[in-house]
Amino acid sequence: MSTITKIFIDEITSIRQWLHQHPELSFKEFETTEFIREKLASWNLRLEPFHSVRTGGYVDIGKGERPVLGFRADIDALPIDENVNHVIISLNNGIMHACGHDFHTAFGLGLAKYFADNPDDLNGRLRIFFQPAEESIPDGASTIHKENLFDDLTGIFAVHVDLRYQTGQIAVKEGTACASSTLIKLKFNGPGGHTSRPHDTVDLIRISSLYISQITGYLKSIIDSREDFVLVFGEIHGGHSHNIIPSQLILQGTLRNFDNEVLEVLLKGFKQFTSDFAKIYGCQIQLEIPNSTPAIINDPHMVTGLIDFCNNSKYADRLVVMQKPSMGADDFAYYGRVLPSLYFQIGVDGRGNSHSSDFIVQDTVLKPGLEFLISYIKHFLNKQ
Repeated sequence: MSTITKIFIDEITSIRQWLHQHPELSFKEFETTEFIREKLASWNLRLEPFHSVRTGGYVDIGKGERPVLGFRADIDALPIDENVNHVIISLNNGIMHACGHDFHTAFGLGLAKYFADNPDDLNGRLRIFFQPAEESIPDGASTIHKENLFDDLTGIFAVHVDLRYQTGQIAVKEGTACASSTLIKLKFNGPGGHTSRPHDTVDLIRISSLYISQITGYLKSIIDSREDFVLVFGEIHGGHSHNIIPSQLILQGTLRNFDNEVLEVLLKGFKQFTSDFAKIYGCQIQLEIPNSTPAIINDPHMVTGLIDFCNNSKYADRLVVMQKPSMGADDFAYYGRVLPSLYFQIGVDGRGNSHSSDFIVQDTVLKPGLEFLISYIKHFLNKQ
């Protein structure tokens, strides 16, 4: 059985740090893609392009037709100015790996290098997806999952670094792992007018406040009371003067829940409520739903397989079975629509909040993280 060497970890650490210093926004990861391509080529591997997006790609490692296991690594960063006091810091102003995707990509490249160097350890094939645009709307997976790349896969999995757990811990949730995330855009339109005569027009600011206060109660009334969701409006624009009633008001928010069937009921209810509300208050309301990322539902057999693997190996004390899913969302959910999928967390040392300028993850996770991922892949393919 091959082992991970210090030289190997040093190389992957260097890769991770380069990625952190050169972050790129969604669908613009051209330098990142070229870096991945060159690294793979140096290990005699070839990055194949996606057909539906211009950045990222995938690589096949191993031989034989089946079984084939997929691993998704997201490669994009966020539009955030990094804290200048960080030791390893972004060199691209206004862009930062503030969600750990530099580690996810380093894991993907680490797996590629390990199995390229140790082909006899791979009883089947591993397909690594370096996916762009996890953070954007529209996202990468919503189109990539429609490509002809998944028919021969037995399953696909992805990981996310998580500061809530100790370095190297493996946290998995049975059933729903992450919430759905639906962008809601509303445009309220009316004739506008003078604030001294609101009775002669439609007071959009007052009406929008009524909409915000009533929509959640309505949605709760149309679903099973044992289900739940979160609806939060984070953006509102309307008016430019204290004595002018605006003719347009824009409202944007996010709807999140844990059940994709309930989500369909909620979205239908959103449309019905909006239509009825506009008629009652004599205004026009344009509802747009530009993106609705479904909840991640872990495949029960893959969850059981991961738990059994941990409990019957040296990783038993690193396993955490989560009791509650995350309210965060991930476009990895789309892959679960076409094949069995598994999403879990890897504990890391660091500080700050994800999606903030202070977010830091230590490279100490690379060795235990890769050791686990390599062992899990071997187990999965051998069991198949």
